[in-house]
Amino acid sequence: MKMLKIIPALAVTVLIYGSAWASPYAIELINYSHDLTGSSLYNDPNAVLGKPSTDFYDSWGSWSGGSTDRKVKLVEPAYNTDADGNKLITTITPDSYITVKFDHQVVDDANNPYGLDFLVFGNAFYVGSGFVNDTTDLNEYFLTGGTNNENVLVSVSQDGENWYDYVNGPFGDTAFPTQGYEYDAENSVWTDNEMDFTKPVDPALGDTLLNGGYLEDNPISAADAIALYEGSGGGTGFDLAESGLEWIQYIKVSGIDGYRGEIDAFSDVAAVPVPGALWLLASGLLALTGWFRKKG
Repeated sequence: MKMLKIIPALAVTVLIYGSAWASPYAIELINYSHDLTGSSLYNDPNAVLGKPSTDFYDSWGSWSGGSTDRKVKLVEPAYNTDADGNKLITTITPDSYITVKFDHQVVDDANNPYGLDFLVFGNAFYVGSGFVNDTTDLNEYFLTGGTNNENVLVSVSQDGENWYDYVNGPFGDTAFPTQGYEYDAENSVWTDNEMDFTKPVDPALGDTLLNGGYLEDNPISAADAIALYEGSGGGTGFDLAESGLEWIQYIKVSGIDGYRGEIDAFSDVAAVPVPGALWLLASGLLALTGWFRKKG
């Protein structure tokens, strides 16, 4: 009888939070253009799978004071490989395309921050005041306006055959640049705490950061910009409502004439939990835990 009482709560919990056991990132490569052979540093389609890049190997170690293991930041993007030699980004030329798949349905969720449902990560970066490395005091490194970004067409599908194209944008490899780790601005040092790659940046900040704007009449430092991300790992946000689809499972990136850009990863935006649903999750899991303890 006790188990029968537990099952309904768990059933609803699984329906609400079933995707919590799925990967938030695209993990399956479906198809890609023939030019993406993996024969060189930036043409391996597998590089777009999994989590966005957080570290990269700097083959020009002199730029970082001799250190070659670098952190991905909004003023210095991923390139080359990671420390283990794994490729990080894939270049999408006008003739290129890649189709990936999530292991779950990415839904148009009203509880998602800013109404955004998925994120696309590239290697865009904000232009700053000179060279930057991991020892640079980001409180003293200022955005000067502009970003190095390139347009990549993003399309979505439920079945991998019928597509909605975001022809009017947003585009992949644009704002907001990837931010890999939290920065301790008070002590001007990096932490080992990763940012949240399932949380979008407030779209209203786009023009401010792009233009190297001002906060209370002060220029925006890289540390200021990271703080404005509010824990987000960046990425270009997309709203499924525009597509008319309630959910998707496939994303395709393809080239646009006159452009070429880089793609790093794709993520499903995490919804802001509803208090009542949180209570349901907690009560269901606690009930199950208690049942198993008694059985043991």
